[in-house]
Amino acid sequence: MHVQQITVKYFTEGPVDQAALIPVFHRWIREDRITGKLLIDVADYRQVQDGPGVMLIAHEAHYGLDEGGGRPGLRMAVRRDEPRAVAERLTQALRDVLFACAELEKEESLDVSFAGGEVQIQVLSRLHAPNTAATFAAFREAIAPVLATVYGEVDV
Repeated sequence: MHVQQITVKYFTEGPVDQAALIPVFHRWIREDRITGKLLIDVADYRQVQDGPGVMLIAHEAHYGLDEGGGRPGLRMAVRRDEPRAVAERLTQALRDVLFACAELEKEESLDVSFAGGEVQIQVLSRLHAPNTAATFAAFREAIAPVLATVYGEVDV
């Protein structure tokens, strides 16, 4: 299985002041805080209920304090690149989003912490991963070894 667009979300331990995130993300752009990503802009979608919240837009990915499902968390959506194997794509996505989570936890103005024991992973590429039982089974099989290296033996 090869995918192009994948999202990874780590949930916060509690609510986050989205407005306080805006100057943080603007500073990250100025400081080129996320190595290997071309940081472009900050988008404010706080008006969207259970939406993407405040987003840091990069050429390669979007980072946002997503409130989907009523559960806030940092969601990173990989945007560009050639389709690669799921394990390779997921390994890189986990590294990237966990780095961003750690950086956000260092921000004194935010008072945010992440619950690392649960991660939400989605594939947004209907062309390479149609929403079928067979795709889900193949995806589960592909991501299980990656998650086992991070979490040990867990139910996926």
